[in-house]
Amino acid sequence: MEKEEREKVEMIFINTITQKISLIIFALLLFSPFSFAYAQTAEVQPKIVVAPVKQKFKRKYKKVKSGSETSAEKSIAVDANVNISLCVSEGNLKINGWERNEIRAFVNNGSEVGFNVREKNKQSNKAVWVKVLGFDPTKNRETNPDECLSGEEIELDVPRGATVDVTGQASETRIESVVKVSVNIVGGDIFLSDIERGIYAKTYEGDVTVGKSGGAMTLLSTTGNIVGFNVAPSGIGDIFKAKTSSGAITLQSVEHRQMEIGSNSGSMKFVGEFLSGGQYTFGTQNGSILLAIPQNSSCKINASFGGTFNSELPLLNVVKNAASKTQSLSALMGSGDATLNLTTYSGAIRIKEVRVENKK
Repeated sequence: MEKEEREKVEMIFINTITQKISLIIFALLLFSPFSFAYAQTAEVQPKIVVAPVKQKFKRKYKKVKSGSETSAEKSIAVDANVNISLCVSEGNLKINGWERNEIRAFVNNGSEVGFNVREKNKQSNKAVWVKVLGFDPTKNRETNPDECLSGEEIELDVPRGATVDVTGQASETRIESVVKVSVNIVGGDIFLSDIERGIYAKTYEGDVTVGKSGGAMTLLSTTGNIVGFNVAPSGIGDIFKAKTSSGAITLQSVEHRQMEIGSNSGSMKFVGEFLSGGQYTFGTQNGSILLAIPQNSSCKINASFGGTFNSELPLLNVVKNAASKTQSLSALMGSGDATLNLTTYSGAIRIKEVRVENKK
């Protein structure tokens, strides 16, 4: 009996010690950094938190009050053949050539406007090189002011003989009736018309459209389409280049004798004539090539394609090689006055007859 009582006392003592130890361990786990982090993770884990996405190229405008609206306007007398450079951080940009030897700059709901004359004509003392600024240097005394223009609408009237150089971020750019243009922007569509002697246009996110213009041309886009119509060289040897990574290229009445057209994943369409002595290259990784040319066209054809090749116009001396997935073909159309190189690795090539009106 005494032995049983002793065993009961020992069991009670052991249970008491075990409970105390359990309580101590539980308290340590509850208030330890690990358990606190785990509790936080367990509580937050089921929730999905979406971080706010920044809008591309978003920035605050420097607003200048003029009456009830926010606007800025300035003008400067310049040489008829002035070189103009400007940077646009955001906004719709429109540049128009006019008959005056003057630059007029207007910004609606945005930055200020100013001019930096880089060079003057020694005889007339008029500016021949001007940079258009997003601040007024006669008022702004900041050490490093923002030189880029920004606003809802940015308009420039410039002499017709001007050469214009535009760089920027997010901007829809329209330029017409000047001598020469260079546009290099990060995002936005580019529209160019009536440019007399040369174009360089590049946008990473947008389309490029050029019409009724002349000179050597380089049109580039990363994620956009390229359209060119009624364009011609202004000098011997002017080259027409158009390249896009993921977009279509459409060309009509392009009169350059040297053309280099390329796309990584887009189709190509050409409507026009291949001129005697011309060198024409069309290449795409993943897309079709359509050529709509007159019945009397004359060219040598070198084609490589992963799909089909079809021509509505008669071909001579046709040589085919279908030994691999990519087929090759060489042929002669007419007397072979021009050279035509066509490449598509996973698309079809089609030559279609188009009627051309007689030029008077």
